[in-house]
Amino acid sequence: MARTEKGGKSRKVSVWNWMGTLILCSIPGVNLIALILFIIFAKAQAKRSFAVAALILMILALALVCAAFLVFPEPLSRFAAQLRGGDAVNLLVSPAG
Repeated sequence: MARTEKGGKSRKVSVWNWMGTLILCSIPGVNLIALILFIIFAKAQAKRSFAVAALILMILALALVCAAFLVFPEPLSRFAAQLRGGDAVNLLVSPAG
């Protein structure tokens, strides 16, 4: 059941509000702050639930990246060095070494 306000109506989030939310969440750095603020101050339960789910996904993605660097440090370091060096054309074709 949806949560209701005092008047008996459930709080709905408009399409424009969702578009603004998605734009904010697509900006690096701002997204983390915006999600935390949505969790704290959102009046609509749908927006609060979205923020919690997005924050959990961000934390899981960060944990997976950290685990990948712990398990495969050398290949990922070479990959990052090739990206920084601008050798993106032969990135996956030529062997490193």
